[in-house]
Amino acid sequence: MRYWMLLGLLFSAPLWADTVAHYQDQRYGYIAGNLGHFTVEEDKIDDTMTPTGVNLRLGGMMDPNWGVELRVGAAPSGDTFRTEGTADKVDYSLDHVGALLGTFRLPFKLPVALPMVDSLYAQAFAGGAAVRVKTDTVTCQGAQCSNEVSRRDYFSFAFGAGVGIRTEFNLGLSLQYMQYTYEDPVTVKAIEGGLEWYF
Repeated sequence: MRYWMLLGLLFSAPLWADTVAHYQDQRYGYIAGNLGHFTVEEDKIDDTMTPTGVNLRLGGMMDPNWGVELRVGAAPSGDTFRTEGTADKVDYSLDHVGALLGTFRLPFKLPVALPMVDSLYAQAFAGGAAVRVKTDTVTCQGAQCSNEVSRRDYFSFAFGAGVGIRTEFNLGLSLQYMQYTYEDPVTVKAIEGGLEWYF
């Protein structure tokens, strides 16, 4: 059910993005791809998991400062932990991350003009997020091995902050810190770099 909701939000996003993005005939809708380094701490995980993941972001600004953003992503390149003295191993990964966020953006200009740079900005995010942690446990007894896969879903308030640069070619770069969940039994946070295209 939650996958259909995420897909519905993703495919409906261009409709509301088009509505809020083009105020005063300016290009303030954007689509972006983020590459992130995630940190996952969970009660079921003895060690901190640090997978690499990607996020797809779609957003629109209602005015120069306020907007909304939808992001979906995953961090499938999880970590493997082995139990001491046995052949058992446990693979952890972040099955998916989804967030619907309100955003506040504060554009500013440097005292010295930079070539091809339209503006710089600081940005804050707040909203709700859903994450799913996947565990694949391999248990071996003699020559025979079996594996068990489990998935755990968490929903939480999410927040973050970042800085970015927008060029005259409607392309931009951003660097963000996001906290997708912050309560027990799981904490998911990330440092993400993104490439943005404004439409």
